[in-house]
Amino acid sequence: MAFIFPGQGSQYVGMGQAWHSAYPIARELFEMANDALGFDLKKICFEGNPQELKKTEIAQPAILTVSLIAYRIILQEVEIQQPVLAGHSLGEISALCAAGAISFADAVKLVHARGKYMQEAVPEGRGLMYAVVGLSSEQVKEICREISLNTGTVVPSNYNASNQTVISGVKGAVEEAVISMKHAGAQVIPLKVSAPFHSPLMEPAVAPFRAFLNGLTLQPLRHTVVSNVTGDFYSSEQDIIPLLSDQLIKPVLWTACMNRMAALPVQAFIDTGPRETLGPLLKEAFPEAKVYAIDSVHSAMQDCLDNLRSDRERSRLRGRGNVIDKCLSIAVCTQNHNSNADEYQKNVIEPYKMIQRMKEEVTVAGKELTLKQTENVLHLLETILKGKKLPADELNLRMEQAINETGMPGLFQGIAEVTQ
Repeated sequence: MAFIFPGQGSQYVGMGQAWHSAYPIARELFEMANDALGFDLKKICFEGNPQELKKTEIAQPAILTVSLIAYRIILQEVEIQQPVLAGHSLGEISALCAAGAISFADAVKLVHARGKYMQEAVPEGRGLMYAVVGLSSEQVKEICREISLNTGTVVPSNYNASNQTVISGVKGAVEEAVISMKHAGAQVIPLKVSAPFHSPLMEPAVAPFRAFLNGLTLQPLRHTVVSNVTGDFYSSEQDIIPLLSDQLIKPVLWTACMNRMAALPVQAFIDTGPRETLGPLLKEAFPEAKVYAIDSVHSAMQDCLDNLRSDRERSRLRGRGNVIDKCLSIAVCTQNHNSNADEYQKNVIEPYKMIQRMKEEVTVAGKELTLKQTENVLHLLETILKGKKLPADELNLRMEQAINETGMPGLFQGIAEVTQ
């Protein structure tokens, strides 16, 4: 599964309130956020006014908190192995927090500080951001270049889709660019932000933000995370400070991020934020992809959970069907270290034939393996590997490969532990 975390602009009054009532983890994270910030973020999310929630230093911790609540609920309710994570702008910090590199309390404080530094870099009202739909990124770049030479800074700041680019800059230059882009046939949409993000105008925010990052304790990444700056994976937690610092002044390469995730064998994408904002971009770029939203006009958390459980069950059934072939393949390809012919016949040949007979029975019946049959196949493979006198490390590796093929390793943990 791939989780995608939104950036600023997805906030709305009332976000996360239904989850706060239904899930203890939501109440826990809201309390942790309040403690970390020293003010009542929950009250602002539930009862504040839109203008207050729009402020950068409020919107960023609010969106991160609600996004992480959604992520944690899904992990509690559905068994997911090795998620891939990416976030748009602010959402990249949400993704790094979800990957375990930044603690939740630190992440909340970090984005609150990030919001303040970004807002202070350009006073409210002096900068603008607009989404431009209907022009290629090259057309947008050329218009921005011409106006920047004559009027003031305006640059492409988010490459969101093949025909959607966000521009950012000083108010007058952005307004002039908007007029030119309308004349070129574009639709332009003002964004609900209070500063010109991902532009050179954010340079004053870089030094204090980097200093704040340097004061954090960063942990190794437990999951794969994609960077906005490079459109590729973080190699380690050592990339966090330079890449997040660069992200303030460089454009968000979201199309590259989507392409990188889609190149993996991703079963589904989950838009974790308040209001579905990133899912439609993915669906437009990859019409065949499964994209689920936890908070949209079309679906809610329960719909997302139901869909994920259904996908998981189908994956498990496919895994049970593949496990016999996987076990037979491992048994054949594993080198023998046992020279005793009688032991080899009893502990390798006979259990191998039993697995073959089970495959024939299942094939003739046209049914899926039951859990009990799957467990028997794994035990027979274990007998074969021990019969071949396999070294312990290799035996553990082979069994782990077979168990993972079932799609439900947690149910067969006991088998894996027998080999320890």
